Amino acid sequence: MTAAVSRDLDEDLPILGAALERAGTQFHVHSWDDPSVDWSAYRSVFLRSPWDYHLRRAEFLKWWEGVSRVTRVFNPVDVVAWNSDKVYLAELVGSGISVIDTRFVDSSDATVVRDVLDELGNDVVVKPSVSAGSHDTVRYRDASLALDDIVVHIARVLAGGCVAMVQAYQVGIDAAGETGMVWLNGQLSHAFRKGAILRDEPDMGNGLYAAEDIGTREASAPERALGEQVMTFLASKFGAVPLYARIDVIPDTAGRPQLMELELVEPSFFLRHAPGADDRVANAFAGARG
Repeated sequence: MTAAVSRDLDEDLPILGAALERAGTQFHVHSWDDPSVDWSAYRSVFLRSPWDYHLRRAEFLKWWEGVSRVTRVFNPVDVVAWNSDKVYLAELVGSGISVIDTRFVDSSDATVVRDVLDELGNDVVVKPSVSAGSHDTVRYRDASLALDDIVVHIARVLAGGCVAMVQAYQVGIDAAGETGMVWLNGQLSHAFRKGAILRDEPDMGNGLYAAEDIGTREASAPERALGEQVMTFLASKFGAVPLYARIDVIPDTAGRPQLMELELVEPSFFLRHAPGADDRVANAFAGARG
């Protein structure tokens, strides 16, 4: 399942489609908001690239709940609802998982914002808690001089119905990039490298998400251990690990991995950079049981 605006941008779709055909699985690709689709006609429905959901999250979640009443859905509604607002990061921190230093700000008062900046430093990233593809995500390299701009940014986020996230920019990402790990049924399938999107001004030329520099990478033992910790948390919270998950990590100042984002809604798998991953994903989807 995709969206009309992102179907042609999803590089995983044709690769995964070919793997599903090899697995002998019949499938169709539909836009999530296409009113002509009878979702009950399908044994299962999988989220793949509904990359506009963050612009109308309430509508999207209502639709997904409706689909779940007529067929099996992956990932489940409770998982998607929880993960589609990044305030979930606070819960992960509370469980002892290493996460990028983040403040959730629900006031655009300049005094409140200044106090947050005093805690986090002078190089920060501000974004909505409901966001995808770096939407409305801005790095302020000299935050003390950009206080007025940050206040306006936070006010805009709050007016849109989200909480504002302020994070200390992690300079380690500039050299190391991110490590993205894709997990299927709680097992690590593959990893990839993603360049630092905010090192320079992000390229939003496609109008939907920031252009990404992707390459191959093997996850390190500490990165895998962090991934296992996240999987254990998810199994405890939801009663089972999700069918698919992507765990994005970056190094802290000591080089230790810390979670940047946990993607359980519509993550790209970057199958082109991981030989054999297409068949693993296809087999996991074909064998999914709700």
